This record gives sequence, structure tokens and C-alpha cells, in this order.
Amino acid sequence: MAEVVEGVEWRHVYWVRGDTPRGHQRNAVKDPPCSGWQHAVVLPSAKRSTIFCPYTLEAYTVPNDCAEIRGSQEPRDAITPAKLAKRIQDKFTECQALGWSRDYDTAALVLRKLGAEVPASLMKGGEEDTRKKGGKEVESELKKPVKRSGKRGKFLQWFLEGQGSRSVREAMAEFGMSRSNALSYLYMLQKDHGIGYELVGDVAHVRLPKGCESPFDDGHVVEGSAEPADEAQEDDDWLEGGDDVAEEDDDSWLD
Repeated sequence: MAEVVEGVEWRHVYWVRGDTPRGHQRNAVKDPPCSGWQHAVVLPSAKRSTIFCPYTLEAYTVPNDCAEIRGSQEPRDAITPAKLAKRIQDKFTECQALGWSRDYDTAALVLRKLGAEVPASLMKGGEEDTRKKGGKEVESELKKPVKRSGKRGKFLQWFLEGQGSRSVREAMAEFGMSRSNALSYLYMLQKDHGIGYELVGDVAHVRLPKGCESPFDDGHVVEGSAEPADEAQEDDDWLEGGDDVAEEDDDSWLD
């Protein structure tokens, strides 16, 4: 199949609404975006793959032996990474402005794989969501350094490389984690290390303690890291595969 970038395929998928007629291969999606042939993005995996429709921003995780996957064909029309990203970004912004519920998390994942930016979180009507949604205060000093080579360290470094501010959905896509896990990492950075954060719209702003030149155990300062605000390393394997949120604030706004 046509691979747009690594892990992102562009396929021609045949959609069947309702149940497949007896004698035909089983279709997994009963309520697809249309009936008949349509181009779609496929994120392949060993046993189950995700079909993502760039025209509706709906995603379907299906077994690889279903009719949609096994019957898919080479795309009729080729597409470049830039063109696919632009199509998803435009639809992402449009659907948010209309207040439609779509699979924005999968859209963000595809955009990150394409090397494209995830659109800012918008409210119905098209205005950027700048409402403060929660966070934790930064401590007066660093409680203890963050182990750079650990999962927590890589998560923090990625935030600091973005001037301390990143979209929560981008973090989910970048690290392949759930929303709950992304918020839990932010929470644990504050609880164990004193690094504060603020949630504004879909964006998390990380704040280092005042005078903290580097939060890492090796003392290295991340180039492009955020300025410090005026205001024993644990393993984070417990976060993998779990959706228990350590965050105390109401994060239903992220749904």
C-alpha cells in the first residue's frame, strides 16, 4: 500500500453501511462515513489497525482480517504528506468551530506522524479557547532533579524544547499515551519535583522554579526552554496502559 510517511498509509477503502451480505467477507464498521470507495488513512499494527477518515475526522480501530483492511486497494489518487496534513488541519479547525464531536486525538496523532502542527483548541464559533482549566503551583525551589534518561525526563524535555508550552493532544500523539497519562505526568512533575504547570485551553504551560537553570540530574539546560516563573527518581511504568488520572482538576473539557 502507498505509505505517506512511516506508519501512515494512504489506501482506497470500500465502505459498506450496515451488515455485509451473507457469503461476503465481514465488514467491521457498520456506520462508515459513506458507502462505496473512499480514500482513507490507515495506521497499521500487528493485529488491529486504525482507519482514519480525513474528510470527517472519524477513526475506526478494526481487526486486520476485516473486509475494510483486506479489501483495501492502492489509492486511486496519490497524496503528499503536506497535502494530507493541510486537509486534516482545515477539517480539524472547521469541525471545532462548529462544535462537532470528532476524533481529534487520532487526528493529532496523524498530524504528528506527518510532522505537522496540531491546530489550537477552538471553541464553538471559531474563537481560540483561552480559558484557564487548572494546573498546579510551581514550588519556590526544585524538590529534586528529574532523571533525564527516564520517561518523565523525556516528557519534560519535550515541553521545554517548545518554550515550555505544548498542546495536550500533541503530547498524547508524540508519546503515544492517553490523555489521562499526559495529565498524570504533569501532575507527578509538580508533586515530586516542584515543577508547576497551568492548563489554558488545550495547552499546558510548564513553569520551572525561580532560579532553576536546569531541572535535570545532569545539569544540562535545554536550549529553548521556558524562563523560570516568578511564582529519589521514580519509574513511571505504572502509567503505561493505565487511565487512572492523578490530576485533581476537572479535565472533562479535554473530551
